[in-house]
Formats: sequence, C-alpha cells, structure tokens
Amino acid sequence: MNKPQILIKNGNNWFEFSKSKTGQLDYEGLWNKNDFPNVDEYQEIASSAYFSPSWYIYLQDAINNNSKVFVSPETDVSDADLFAYLIHIGPLLAAVEAKDSLLAGELYLRRRKTFEAFSPLTQYIMKPLSVEILFSLVYGRMNNIEADTIPLIFNNAKKKLGYNSAKESLDQAFMRYFKENSVTLTLETVGTAHHSWEPYSEVLDNMANNLSADDLFGAAEKIKKAKHQFFNTLEAAVQAEPYNPVDKNAIAVLIENIESKITGNPGLEKAGYVRAVAAKIIRESKPEKMSFNGKLVRLSNRDIIVQVNI
Repeated sequence: MNKPQILIKNGNNWFEFSKSKTGQLDYEGLWNKNDFPNVDEYQEIASSAYFSPSWYIYLQDAINNNSKVFVSPETDVSDADLFAYLIHIGPLLAAVEAKDSLLAGELYLRRRKTFEAFSPLTQYIMKPLSVEILFSLVYGRMNNIEADTIPLIFNNAKKKLGYNSAKESLDQAFMRYFKENSVTLTLETVGTAHHSWEPYSEVLDNMANNLSADDLFGAAEKIKKAKHQFFNTLEAAVQAEPYNPVDKNAIAVLIENIESKITGNPGLEKAGYVRAVAAKIIRESKPEKMSFNGKLVRLSNRDIIVQVNI
C-alpha cells in the first residue's frame, strides 16, 4: 500500500491529501484506518498563525489543538500557493468536522485568496456544511455579508437549499429548509454589554499563581485540563422569548454564572441574544420549538459563540 503523501493532524483527527505528478492537489478525506499513520520520516510543518486556540478562554475539543502538516520525503510542497494552502487549511478542516459553521466561514474569509487558489478543493471540503456556513455569515453575526459576494459558499448552499431567486427570497429558502431538516448552527451572541453574565473568574484566573518549579509542567497541565473541563460543563440555554415586548421572535442566550458554579450555587444568567435577523428566520420556520439545545462552543474576551439545534 502506498504511504500517504500529505497529512494534516488536528488533535486525534488526520486528513489526507495527495499530489499528482502534474502538481494537482487532491483531498482524500479523513483518515479512517485502524492505525494512526507513521510519520517518523515526514517533514513536520506548523500551521499558519492566522488562527490560534490561544486567543480563546474556552474552545471545544475538536478545534482546541495546533494543526500540523506532515509531508512525505518524496513529496515536494515548495510551490508558494500550494504551501500556503496546506498551512492554512487545517483549522478550516477542523471547523467543518466540528460543525462550527461560524468559525468555518470566518476562517475562509480571513484567508479567502489563499483558499480560492484551490477553489474546487475548498468548495468540496466546505460542501457538507455550506448551508450552515452561509446562514452563520449572512445572518448570525454583527459583521454580516451579502450571500452573492461569497460564491464559493453560496453556489453549494443554493443547491442544497433548492433556492430559486425568481420564486422566493433567501430568507424564505432558509425557512423552508429549516422546516424540513434538522440543522446545527453556531451563532454569535449579541447585546452582551447589556447583560450581567461575565466570562471571567478571579478564582480561575488565579489558579496558576502558586505554581511550583518542582512540577511546573505537571501542575500547569492539570490546571489547563481542569479549566477546560469546567467551561465544557457550563450549562447553557438558547430559547425563545415570545413574551419579549420588543421582539416576539427573540431568542435569548443564558449561561451558568461562573463564580456561582465554583461556590456550588447553580444559576443561569442572561448573556445576550441570537441576532434578530437570524432569530426571525429560526422562529418563523419552527414556531412551536422553544428550546434550541444551546451549548457554549467558543468563548473569548469579546465573543460568546453558541451552538443551536433547529
């Protein structure tokens, strides 16, 4: 059996690429063989720093890793466009695999020129999540974008949506699609400045203050795992607020109070809302659905990203 030419490692997941004699790059998919590949003789190349888990207070497991590229000794990746693509595609692969539609879309926008140098490949990788990515970018964040300005995503999503602009608006196409399908999205929480939930904790921030040089790495590793597990178990709720006097379609985001959880007192606090244009489409597509099985998937100093199931 031929050994793989190019592998990208994201945590426990490996993704395989091949390069033809003519220089064409192909995506072979997720490595699903029983054994992990042997990359002892491969070049190990760090992923681009255009995305880093270090920017976040909390990040779900599937994305909380440093992506790495492994290249076999026989494979030449010195072409500038090819090399740029390989060191950028890892986080995008991880986001698609984790069904983080907002992150996948934002990563694509950050390095659009690099990804579009291999448009068919990028389109194929993003295709399974294209509808969700399009919704998250167009409706699910404050810096919205027009759908027709991102054709690489829009063209795939249109096919899955069955969208015909002569017969319906894009809003209507999403409503119809959500009525007929179960969908998982990641969306930005907006209006956070007007609500009491805080992503900080003095107790958690001070855990490393008394680290000893005798076991610096071991103690730091324990603290890292404990913090991650703590945020991973924070209770969250994303649910309809039909009694809201300002917006009957409002969808609120509530998250467990961090300090209270540490002291053993349970309690959810309002962190903000799903953006109104997204909430309108979601609520009008499934008006009987009140709870959207909310889950905190990313947290930084400025962003609270939640996963919702429609």
